Amino acid sequence: MKPLRSQIHQNRGVTLTELMIVIAIIGIIAGFAVPSYQDLIERNRLKQVVESLKSDMQFARTEAIKRSQNVVLSPTTGNAGAWCYGLNLSTACTCGTAGSCGIKTVAGSGFSAAVSMTASTGSSTFDFRRGIPSATTNVTFATTHYTTRINVNSAGRVVICTPTGTTGLPGYPGC
Repeated sequence: MKPLRSQIHQNRGVTLTELMIVIAIIGIIAGFAVPSYQDLIERNRLKQVVESLKSDMQFARTEAIKRSQNVVLSPTTGNAGAWCYGLNLSTACTCGTAGSCGIKTVAGSGFSAAVSMTASTGSSTFDFRRGIPSATTNVTFATTHYTTRINVNSAGRVVICTPTGTTGLPGYPGC
């Protein structure tokens, strides 16, 4: 016995109730995914800033040796992306002033407005004979939920770490 043509057509498509259930399930899944995604973006922005300064500190050290002149790292602290740092030969520079830093200038506004910077010292000079800094330098970057520090020890080694008592980026040891 063949089914009637009207019975075949009644079983096609989805009902409004089924559609609303699928939309509700998608909404619940998206509600869990969005905060996790925002956290991932925050961590990646902080990691980008920290890795950039680390590589620039290593660059300053090698440039001092290569050029046989001291290279000065001059950080200017600030919140909400208002920070910057510059590299210059022999003297400190003001990274907010155009042309002041002869080798390189990096502005915080180029990364994310959510990252702030504090530095333990003013300028740090990398000696051209051995590439070691004039003083131990600590620069700390922070976002809403994470804090990470870059240390340059007296031997010139650059290390990224998490300050004690704070939540840092995964994969970096405590300071």
